[in-house]
Amino acid sequence: MRCLRRVLKPVGLGKIAKLINAGKIDSSELITMKTLKDAGAIGKQIRDGVRLMGRGAEHVTWPIHLEVSRVTVRAKAAVEAAGGSVRRVYYNKLGFRALLKPEWFEKKGRLLPRAARPPPKQKDKVDSIGRLPAPTKPIPFSPEEKEAMAAPPA
Repeated sequence: MRCLRRVLKPVGLGKIAKLINAGKIDSSELITMKTLKDAGAIGKQIRDGVRLMGRGAEHVTWPIHLEVSRVTVRAKAAVEAAGGSVRRVYYNKLGFRALLKPEWFEKKGRLLPRAARPPPKQKDKVDSIGRLPAPTKPIPFSPEEKEAMAAPPA
């Protein structure tokens, strides 16, 4: 039987702050999982996504906007306290591959895949569906997403 658990790569806020200070990441743009991979914040082997951790949260003192697969409560609170935002985004396997390596699809003469909806069991763990190609500007939350985030889980 195949394991259905998602394997997420952890990345701490301290590491992101260090890369921003080094000039490898532009804090004015949206920081996606592709941005983190290209900057070297996480290894080359990412299977299912990225989990944002709160390690080094005290180093984030300016607003940053992030799109990751999962986020801890501490990390989300630290980013929002600095004036930024964190969006939990869902990508299926093919969509995630297209996010990280869009040139592969172009080289093979294929179109980028359409965004997939999350399975019902993961609907409460995501804020939105991932977009392809990767966005560069933060997209404001829609009123429905804001209400869903503000409402406590039942």
